[in-house]
Amino acid sequence: MKQWKNGAVTLACDELREKIAGKKIALMMNTTAIDNEGRLLIDVIVDEKWADVEFFFGMEHGVRGDLYAGDGKLSDVDAKTGIKIVNLYDYPRLQPPVEWVEKVDAVVFCAQDVGVRHWTYTPWLMLLIESCAKANREVIVLDRPNPIRGDIVEGAPAEPKYAGTDLLSGFEYPLRHGMTIGELALMYNDVKNIGANLTVLKMQGWKRDMWYDETGLVWVPGSPNMPDMDTPLFFAATGLMQAANFSLGIGTTTPFEYIGDIGFDGALLAQELNALELPGIYFIQKYYMAMTYRNPTEGAKRELALCNGAFMVINDRNEWRPVETQLCIIDMLNRLYPDNVNFEHHGLARIRMCTDKICDTLKEHKSLAPIIEEWKQGAEEFKKTREKYLLY
Repeated sequence: MKQWKNGAVTLACDELREKIAGKKIALMMNTTAIDNEGRLLIDVIVDEKWADVEFFFGMEHGVRGDLYAGDGKLSDVDAKTGIKIVNLYDYPRLQPPVEWVEKVDAVVFCAQDVGVRHWTYTPWLMLLIESCAKANREVIVLDRPNPIRGDIVEGAPAEPKYAGTDLLSGFEYPLRHGMTIGELALMYNDVKNIGANLTVLKMQGWKRDMWYDETGLVWVPGSPNMPDMDTPLFFAATGLMQAANFSLGIGTTTPFEYIGDIGFDGALLAQELNALELPGIYFIQKYYMAMTYRNPTEGAKRELALCNGAFMVINDRNEWRPVETQLCIIDMLNRLYPDNVNFEHHGLARIRMCTDKICDTLKEHKSLAPIIEEWKQGAEEFKKTREKYLLY
């Protein structure tokens, strides 16, 4: 069987094997947890008997990636291995229950982050760290790259009012945090005084200025809406607007790359956004079929519709700042469609943003320019705060 040949970056799979040998463990992983040969790590650990795997903790999309976002109907048993699945949707805060953690010597976590705060797998790691501390059990993190570079930070840290209140809010770090899951774990364990027995197994060869396509590692979509290695950047540019009543291209092969709706003038929107001369990004008018909100009385329900909008084209990913672009897009839409666009179409808007300032400013029909500058300053301050936790 032909196997994937990795390139510049090597995951610490050999170290993991040595670390868990002879132990009773649980695995908190999904289909993004791939080893250096492109194999699903869950199956490798079980098939090659690296340790005694007692159960899996099941997160969003399920252990095998067979469920859509937010679907909590996980199977009780993994069909391939016959191993028990502990469905985290069955527990308060979706937190790994202490009574299950106490059944093992350690829990191993590995899931690919996308470099954006409101990506549920990484905040789920923080909940695991809390549970392992309470159970006096070790948590082992197999570190993975930040796909949109580790040297660029955008956005102010989440405000305390929202930090830690939801899987979409993480803790007090920026929207584009520039850290790996292992680094965030170390930071959380320290700044929150959790006191967990935490081990982070470092990668070899990863550098902070790397994009994911420069690592040589396999990209596996952690969600149907994260299809390729470019999507995380677009997620940083439009993801906060998932609570709004227009389309970001979800349902197309290029989700998060559009801003549009049935009543939009895509040519005008593209023209106005291009006039801002944002570095590294260009907008073109485009019609597309995608999921968009049609009936406000039905809450978050979407329907497929033909949209007219602006399509984003990256012409220099090193220069582009997607988080700043997102605030500019929000500002523009609020100016062009003040009576039609609702950025709080359902209740997750402020939780994703981790601030009230954006929505409150929009309601007052004021510019987000001060917030853009505030977020730039917040990002610079966070870069200093995070230094002691950086592993690379």
